[in-house]
Amino acid sequence: MSSLKERKTDFVSDLVGGTTADIYIVTSISALSYLVWCIVKKKSSLFDNGNNNSLVSTVIDFLLNWNNLLFSTTVYANNIPLLIVLNFIPLIPVILMSSKSSSSNDQKKSNKTNKNDSNKLVRRAVINLNTLTSKVFLPFKTYITVYRAQMMVITCVCIMAVDFNIFPRRFGKVETWGTSLMDLGVGSFVFSMGLISARSYIRQIFDSKFNYTRTIIKSFQNSLPIFILGLIRYISVKSVDYHEHVTEYGKHWNFFFTLACLPILNAIFAPIIFKISPLITGILISVFYEYYLINKGGLEFIIVGERDTFFGANREGILSLCGYFPIFLNGFTLGSCILTIIPIPGSIFKIGISKENLIKSYNKGKRGISQLKLTFILSIFFQLSYYIIDTCYVYSVSRRMANLLYVIWVSAYNCTFLFLYGLIEKVICGNIEITIITDTNDDNDDDKVEVETNIEELVSQEYVPKSLSAINLNSLTLFLVANLLTGLINLTTNTLDAGPITSMGELVLYEVVLAVLSLVLYDNGIVLR
Repeated sequence: MSSLKERKTDFVSDLVGGTTADIYIVTSISALSYLVWCIVKKKSSLFDNGNNNSLVSTVIDFLLNWNNLLFSTTVYANNIPLLIVLNFIPLIPVILMSSKSSSSNDQKKSNKTNKNDSNKLVRRAVINLNTLTSKVFLPFKTYITVYRAQMMVITCVCIMAVDFNIFPRRFGKVETWGTSLMDLGVGSFVFSMGLISARSYIRQIFDSKFNYTRTIIKSFQNSLPIFILGLIRYISVKSVDYHEHVTEYGKHWNFFFTLACLPILNAIFAPIIFKISPLITGILISVFYEYYLINKGGLEFIIVGERDTFFGANREGILSLCGYFPIFLNGFTLGSCILTIIPIPGSIFKIGISKENLIKSYNKGKRGISQLKLTFILSIFFQLSYYIIDTCYVYSVSRRMANLLYVIWVSAYNCTFLFLYGLIEKVICGNIEITIITDTNDDNDDDKVEVETNIEELVSQEYVPKSLSAINLNSLTLFLVANLLTGLINLTTNTLDAGPITSMGELVLYEVVLAVLSLVLYDNGIVLR
């Protein structure tokens, strides 16, 4: 009779995944949650600054941004349309009450007031390129915070829920070939890391202060805490005889080590990336790596190779860097396109721009494509590439190898969902209309518009659910605690034989602990990262 440890290992082994369409449908609840939150905020005062700490607003925030994602990956995984309906039903009274309130106000207010109300969604800013600072050039982006925080929530939910029967096996990491929610999750984590990493490079280039040596040293310093987390995980797993799936990353390697390596690789290869662009660099690495897998014995080595050396024992984790790094670079590419306050000309194929060259480009009429359009273009590019290659190619997606199809699939998904988040913010919360000038004496269409605009007043945390702001502030700490709790629960309870009610009770309690921890840190201004 198998031991509980062996049963748990078998439970997460030899999985074949599901369809990409199923994954899109299930994870669409994350965007739906943001949409519902935005509508409630717009139509009521529930999430206004004065009410944001109330018990009612905190509970609703939790239900939308934590519980929704747990339900979509467990009890409602096979009935997402019902979950969507259940999310929209409570909006009906909110919208009706808002309509009645607006109708009453219309009778009391003058036409001038009504005109001002109709323009509430429009946020206007004037950017003078001559006085533009790197801080203003790289403002806080609401929908990126929401995207990253909700991805962390899904990640934390999945790493715990995967050990329960209530979590569909099609969502668990596949053995070698196929697509699943958890396979997408690790790739999305890397994509998000690449996206945010672009910020420091854009800032340095804008200020004309990029230094290769300093960048490498900084990347090692930033990766050190993640590497230490990897060591802690390795030691803790070995010391308590925790069940492991060796074919995931290898005998000694884990995902923290992968995350620690990527910024360092990016810094080392920065001159090449600057020269030929992160997008092209990522494509070239993926193609060469695919050639190695198919024509140079890489496939056979990863699948059936011996584990008699350190490299052989950890071949999945080490070689998959050749796939995760292109994913990182694709996220880096999107970051170059969308992190700035105004579009950079040719941002898909280059990293940032100096202030001097930005002024020259805008004076010549080269103003670049809007950031939402760029996100849409990249999503279409990756989606079409995935469809064509998946249809014609002999092999499928492999997260274990991080092959070409996996790289494209992860990039397509993240670009598509970031476009969706950006669209929701634009339609519901309102867009920022920016007037760009290159001199304080330039004539403006509207003389009443001030030359200098406080961007922080237009783009603020007000447009992000409090629970997601809290997660984003201490995401790495939250991820570490989630891993520790997962190990603790697995060591102290029999998750395999837990019934539906017990399973959901433990999972809800688990996410409540994480949510409360993040909010306590946030309310006390504690940033551990």
